[in-house]
Amino acid sequence: MQTSIYLIEDDTTVHDFVRRALQARPEWRLVGHSASVSHAAVHAAAAAASVYLVDLGLPDGRGEDLLRRLARSNPGSELLVFTVFGDESRLIGAIEAGATGYVLKGCSSAELVAAIEQIQEGGAPISSLLARLLLKRLRSVQDGVEAPRSSPVHGDFTDVLLSERETDVLKLVAQGYVNKEIARKLDISGHTVGSHIKNLYRKLSVHTRVQVVRAAQERGLV
Repeated sequence: MQTSIYLIEDDTTVHDFVRRALQARPEWRLVGHSASVSHAAVHAAAAAASVYLVDLGLPDGRGEDLLRRLARSNPGSELLVFTVFGDESRLIGAIEAGATGYVLKGCSSAELVAAIEQIQEGGAPISSLLARLLLKRLRSVQDGVEAPRSSPVHGDFTDVLLSERETDVLKLVAQGYVNKEIARKLDISGHTVGSHIKNLYRKLSVHTRVQVVRAAQERGLV
């Protein structure tokens, strides 16, 4: 699969690490690099990359702001956070801003490459430490200790009309299937699955798979 990657990162050491990691996939291309929010605001969206690697701690602002901007301007791109911030609040904030994956720095080159592969297949790679934090949060809610609620992921609850095939795709997304698996189950192409998911994002006014499932659940669609 041909993949274009845009890196938003101010640490030259990390930049070099990413370049070396991508050498394992010669068909992938690093099409751009920004070391600040201001530079990325001008150049990142125009690159139309398949995957954006976004650090949250930038010298002139927060990566979450870039995630929101890219989620609006490039809805077909994957937004993979690559950061040192391993706390639950930054993870949740990044997901709500549009991130489709969250990997901590300090991972191996192979782990970063695997995360990029997974996110392109419709998965949502999250570092194991953060996955445990999320599970702990869910258990707290189930035990009656309500975790702080985040703001809604959409603006209103007007009726949403989905086609039969969009509904089929939505149900499989909610079950955790990635695009390749959905295509196989529904006997359609991966490109068609991607188009249906983009339509779901638009109709539900969301930007990520996590948000589309939450919005669908709140509206009683799944």
